[in-house]
Amino acid sequence: MVISREQVTGNNPGLKTTNELHFNENGLIKPREESKAAPFSQVLLDAVNQTDAMENDYDDLEKEMVLNPEKVDVHEVMIASEKARMSLSFLKSITEKAMKAYNDIMMLR
Repeated sequence: MVISREQVTGNNPGLKTTNELHFNENGLIKPREESKAAPFSQVLLDAVNQTDAMENDYDDLEKEMVLNPEKVDVHEVMIASEKARMSLSFLKSITEKAMKAYNDIMMLR
């Protein structure tokens, strides 16, 4: 599609906006809706609870493997072990970054 010079001259060339952050025909930007994101403390608490649940699942599978090895597949135990380890590592990393950010903010004072 070729647009001529006459079509794009003036203050309002008649182009359509495709992004909600663009100015509309009245020269205003549509206000953003407030996101319903959970606060950081809730996200962190949920991560701690999920990590705890993964570690409890691993502990239960490990006990079941020792007490009744024919009921539990060793692969399931190893997968649960790695999920718990990765989740704990991720949570530790988040906690360390949050503490570093807090300390950096306190040093700015």
